[in-house]
This record gives sequence, C-alpha cells and structure tokens, in this order.
Amino acid sequence: MFEKFFERKRSPEEAERIIKKIVARELEQEVNSSTIYLAFTVAQKENQGKKLEMTNNYLLNIVKDLAFGMSNVFEDSMYGGPGQTFANIEAEITKIRNRISDEEERS
Repeated sequence: MFEKFFERKRSPEEAERIIKKIVARELEQEVNSSTIYLAFTVAQKENQGKKLEMTNNYLLNIVKDLAFGMSNVFEDSMYGGPGQTFANIEAEITKIRNRISDEEERS
C-alpha cells in the first residue's frame, strides 16, 4: 500500500551502473558463450528484482559491450584472434536475442 510512497525511483544511469557491475562480475573470469548467457540471466534477474525497467535488448547490449571490452589475449589465442573472439560474442548475443524473440512469440 505504501510502496508507491517509499519506493525509490532509480535514474537510468544508476540502473545501468548496477547492471554493468553485475555483468562485469560474471565475465571477469572468462568471456565465452556460457558466461555470456549466465551474465545475461543474472542481469535479467537483477533487473526484475530491483524493478530497473530495462528491456532485454538493452541488457543484451550492455552484456555485449562489456564482453567486447573484457575479452583478453587468452580468449583471442583460443579462438584464433580478436576478430574471431568478437564474432563469437556477436553470435552468442544473436542466439540469445533469437531465443527471447521465440519465447515472446509463444507467450
């Protein structure tokens, strides 16, 4: 009943900082398809739990940007260079986007 009066509305910048911090924590060990998916699901849960009102597309863009920035020489050597690492990240983000679109169509 009193939630409307006491609930603090976060600014978009503050909401983005919260999500970036959580995503970075998930991607700090390694950037691969499973950690990208895990980072996205954790971001989704945080978004819903704290009522940050961010769209899945926006969350995926944050995950993609951080994955690009946090990939390192180790991933590049494993996947055949930075170009291939970025292509793998992009492919995983696209796969998640498609999965979300399919789930929304079924609902």
